Amino acid sequence: MNRTAKLTTILLGVGLNIDKEISFMNKGNSDQIDTTIDMERLLFRRQYILGPRAFTPNRYWSSVQLLHGLHLSTHVDIPFYSITKQGITVILIGQAINPYKPYARESDILHSLLEKASNLEQIIESAKPLIGRWVVIFQDSKDTILFTDPCGFRQIYYLRDEKEFWCASQPELIKANYPLHFNTDPLLMFFLTHPAHVQQESPWIGSSTLYKNCIHLLPNHYLSVDNKEQVRFYPKNSISNMTTSEIVKSASLILKGAITALSNRYKVSLALSSGMDSRVLLSASRHVKNDIDYFVYQHSNLSANHPDIWVPKKIAKELGIKFAVKIPSYHIPGWFVTLLSHNVTNARILPKTSNIYDKLVTGDTKVNINGNASEICRNHFDKYCKVDKNNISTEELAIRLLDDEHIPAFAIREIEKWRNNLKISTFSNGLNILDFLYWEQRLGNWGAQYPAEQDIAIEEISPFNSRELIEILSASPRKLRTAPDYPLYRMLIKEMWPEVLEFPINPLGKIDAISNLKKKIIPYIPTSIARKLKKIIKK
Repeated sequence: MNRTAKLTTILLGVGLNIDKEISFMNKGNSDQIDTTIDMERLLFRRQYILGPRAFTPNRYWSSVQLLHGLHLSTHVDIPFYSITKQGITVILIGQAINPYKPYARESDILHSLLEKASNLEQIIESAKPLIGRWVVIFQDSKDTILFTDPCGFRQIYYLRDEKEFWCASQPELIKANYPLHFNTDPLLMFFLTHPAHVQQESPWIGSSTLYKNCIHLLPNHYLSVDNKEQVRFYPKNSISNMTTSEIVKSASLILKGAITALSNRYKVSLALSSGMDSRVLLSASRHVKNDIDYFVYQHSNLSANHPDIWVPKKIAKELGIKFAVKIPSYHIPGWFVTLLSHNVTNARILPKTSNIYDKLVTGDTKVNINGNASEICRNHFDKYCKVDKNNISTEELAIRLLDDEHIPAFAIREIEKWRNNLKISTFSNGLNILDFLYWEQRLGNWGAQYPAEQDIAIEEISPFNSRELIEILSASPRKLRTAPDYPLYRMLIKEMWPEVLEFPINPLGKIDAISNLKKKIIPYIPTSIARKLKKIIKK
């Protein structure tokens, strides 16, 4: 049904001045609404910046002075906590969940970190169980160190410049405080327009950015402000051996604890499809299912007969959970595109961008729970075939990352630099180079982009984004985490809510008979032939 909403915009921000009333039509599922959106609040919403000066562009921003002449400025919609003890200051920015203490708040978690740790290495180790989107700042008399949640879903970008130091959640925030110039690398320019890049939702590769001297901190690294460089801190030690039974019980405890904490702290929604990851999360939510709104967005490319529509509807009906099929607006107005691009570097306009717009204009502020980061433990890049982690070429890594045989030179160069930094000898058992490729390059870049784009409307958290959970799941044999059946994940579901297994997971569709055949034969044929077969099936 059509909705008419009046949008009053008063945005006196950095580089973006709007002062007018806009009327727009929004297609949705409920009755007509009259909504007023405070556009001033949307300027760099849920973001932060650290630098030599305070940044308070409007009443929704505040700033505090830290050690070493640094000022931390934060938006009102991003949590911020600071503790100083015995010459050490630790700051937590963003949402953090301790699954073992689901009723603890960020302030409690921060106190716990300092109680257990007196140096950077211990702080990093103490943060191992934490779930969420967060950044930790560690300060002592010598340096300021920053590191992120395991997948870097709360991002850090920093300026490598001799004159001033700045770091922020987005390059656009740095640009609002210090001149940034576009990166004119010809290899980058070719990469940005390459079909393989565009067709994969424009994923970045490496730690460079659209701007010269502006660098992205990749997952499993920390940033030293004094040296203006990122340092790898993981992997370091081997993953402890565990029995399958221990893995299932330990992983279930973390997942259920995460869902408990989220549903206790926020009003939450959980995206439910026919896929494996959302099914695991559904099973983990059994004890709080009445406190969660389950949903799926139905875009124009999904019919009512699509498994991602009829399967969750069937689950909801038979298990008695609150579930809605949402149809977002397919018209995204120019003001929204302009503001999104102003807040987030390389902001994309994709079909799923309409989900963000829908959340914003309907006033849906529930924290969204999703299954991102699970793919690390599901052998995403070698799901159907074994890989020799010692002999795989850089070009093959790039091919798997972009899913295309014609790889731009920029991608090869950036992956080679990343690979040289990832010491093979330090691999934890259970994780190989393709797992880290997905973790640091796919999730650290592409995976972090959509949450950043969503910050204008909502917060999104993945319970799988826990270093401890990743290690626990990765302690199992790879064959238990392999497509198409993912036995370990079925064990998790059976442990937490066995009735959920009675509904089909990714059931066969029109061409899935061929696809299923593909899954059976690909492990036994050369990679080049397997890739051509995939291309044929996609057509």
